[in-house]
Amino acid sequence: MQEILGRLPQVNSPSTAAPPAPTLPSAAPPLQGSSFVPPIAGIGVNGAYSSTASLSLRTRFPDVDAAVIGAIISHDFKAADLHKLDPVNRDKETAYTFNGATNQFEVSHRVAKEYKTPFSVLIPLQMYFSILSFHTSSIDATGAFFDYTSHLLKLVAEYEWTAIYSYHSVFFNRRRADMAAGDYAKWSICDNGLMAEHVYGHRRIPQQKPKGSTKSPSNPGEACRKFNDGRCTTSPCPWGRPHACATCGKADHGKHQHKD
Repeated sequence: MQEILGRLPQVNSPSTAAPPAPTLPSAAPPLQGSSFVPPIAGIGVNGAYSSTASLSLRTRFPDVDAAVIGAIISHDFKAADLHKLDPVNRDKETAYTFNGATNQFEVSHRVAKEYKTPFSVLIPLQMYFSILSFHTSSIDATGAFFDYTSHLLKLVAEYEWTAIYSYHSVFFNRRRADMAAGDYAKWSICDNGLMAEHVYGHRRIPQQKPKGSTKSPSNPGEACRKFNDGRCTTSPCPWGRPHACATCGKADHGKHQHKD
């Protein structure tokens, strides 16, 4: 029996060693920072936070407050607010006035009323149009803005500025509702009704140039000094003075030709 058992193949007993642990996948390398930075929420109208003043707009127009940019692209920006885009007036401290009816202090808009010259409107208006053009990326809108600027310049050459500003203020504020509906084309269309109401009756009176260049002398009886120096040879004298020698009083020569 032992001989038979000796001829059987030897079977190894199960190993008591623990099976090898499964191989875990290697840890993924940390993600690299993305180059994209999402727009930073801007300060909207009345101090509320919004995303309307995107990072790209504020980067393109760094000197304009985010609240002002937000008001422009949301079409809450009024004609009287243009001074906020004026490089001279935009940094002025806010002034307040006392309202006796409400017994409260209110923001004064005296700066907004100082549009006394065409440039006080045209300069900030170009910044306003630049912001809208950048925001809309519309060639048609940019063309309409250019047409309106040209229209204002033509009016300035022919009509009184106070009348033009009254027209501009109403026209500007009416376009806000159009733009909110996506219509920018009306900037290029003259409003004849508003022109008749505000402008047509206020044509500029051309300044009359004085006729001739004759100057009234302070002392008409004094001999012409330029004649006595030999520099005034026109007769009669343009300055209205007698051509006579300052030494002897004779009219046939000047002091430079006088002989004792």
